[in-house]
Amino acid sequence: MAQLSILEVIRIGRMSVPISAIDISEGNLFGERLSVTSPQTIALVTDALNWQYEGNPSDDTLRGVANYLTFLCGAYGLEAQYAISGTTGGAIVPIMGAPNPIEFVVDGTSYIPNGSSTKIVSSFIGFNMIFARGGITQSTIDTGGSYFTWTKSTGAFFCYPPASTGELFQLYPTI
Repeated sequence: MAQLSILEVIRIGRMSVPISAIDISEGNLFGERLSVTSPQTIALVTDALNWQYEGNPSDDTLRGVANYLTFLCGAYGLEAQYAISGTTGGAIVPIMGAPNPIEFVVDGTSYIPNGSSTKIVSSFIGFNMIFARGGITQSTIDTGGSYFTWTKSTGAFFCYPPASTGELFQLYPTI
């Protein structure tokens, strides 16, 4: 198997944050899971690697940091890799009777227009939602960056920061 590029590892790190946060928050029979690697640690190392890569893409220490991030992501990284590649494991399987996904590029007249951060998505009421912004799955945890909230009983959707012209928004209904 070929070695992943630094940019691929950064993408996997970004995708692993919400996957790990959801897994840890869902917990098990006895409550929230205890995890040695928190989503915050994965996010911190991902941001550090991205910053280091942007500063000097030929830095000799990049591979070591990328390998460390791959180690931190663990199984979440594998799930993220499959979701990014779209080959297996990460595909969103259509639900019988579920509404179609909503995908659009933000502009002044789009489903969620430029500058807006709220929308009632009545067709998704009763379903959970996966929200991808610019091709990156977003988290419901506010870690100081972008995030979203979803109330499946009312269809209330909120994203932060507000929608910006040219962004790709993807809303997927799930069980």
